[in-house]
Amino acid sequence: MVWSDPEIKSLSKEFVPVADEVYYLYPENPQHLERAGSRPDHQFFRKYGESMPKGDWNAGTKQGIYMMGPDAEYLEGRFAASGEPADIKARLKRALERWKVLKKEKGYAAKAIPTKSWSPPPGLEGELVLRVKLRDLPRGEGDKSGARRQDLPDSGNWRDFAKWAWNENWIALPVQKSFVPTGSEWELIDPELSSRIAREVIVDNVRGQAPEWQRQEVKLAELRMHYMDKNLIEYKGRFEMEGSGRSFKGDVYGQGTWDGRSFVTLDLVVLGIRAGKSRFNQRENDLGPAPMGVTLSTRIR
Repeated sequence: MVWSDPEIKSLSKEFVPVADEVYYLYPENPQHLERAGSRPDHQFFRKYGESMPKGDWNAGTKQGIYMMGPDAEYLEGRFAASGEPADIKARLKRALERWKVLKKEKGYAAKAIPTKSWSPPPGLEGELVLRVKLRDLPRGEGDKSGARRQDLPDSGNWRDFAKWAWNENWIALPVQKSFVPTGSEWELIDPELSSRIAREVIVDNVRGQAPEWQRQEVKLAELRMHYMDKNLIEYKGRFEMEGSGRSFKGDVYGQGTWDGRSFVTLDLVVLGIRAGKSRFNQRENDLGPAPMGVTLSTRIR
């Protein structure tokens, strides 16, 4: 993974990192593009793109890595550039050299990048925010079928990244106490909350994009809880979803520590079998059935 390269990590500290869904910034659909035309974010991104060298600004999707000045000035960038560490390293260096010239020409005053405490992605609202990690699991000794890439490189920073397919989701639930039992006997968590977790984040998007499950495709979504000790809560359950040419069935286990006001920790693990594919999740040659794991956690690792 390019961002684990030590020199790239050092160079990237000179930039303010920003990530966005490029389709919202510059839609490919002509009607959507027309609607976006008056938005300041689109105008900023378009101004930058139109100043790029020919070939670096793609005619279709605009996915890529871009280095910009504060008024959308071109410093460096390239469409679909994330897979080549040497290229990104060279572009970061050129961007910094151009920045030195630009700030002198325009009188920009460089300021220290302020530190900011962690916060969840925008749009998440609720008392209980869970970070969701998904990955393929080993299927046997020497089996590479769960890898993001079949042709694993012999060395380099890409090796660990390519070893297993993985991805990340988020979910925010309205009330923390929905996951707090009243005693030591097993209690059922609100079925609507369990169903929402299943629909929204227990999806096979470890290699690409996958839609949420439809409500009728959730065949079983059951979570139970009880106090194991004074502050320690145990969770068990099962998810079963099937429809639209794909399925997932798995068991849930977890533990949480509740201090009387909020969760100190809450960790759930889902282990199961997925099968089939959706349109953009890159499973055409790996339909399964095959094991997949999901974790949901309040802790940021």
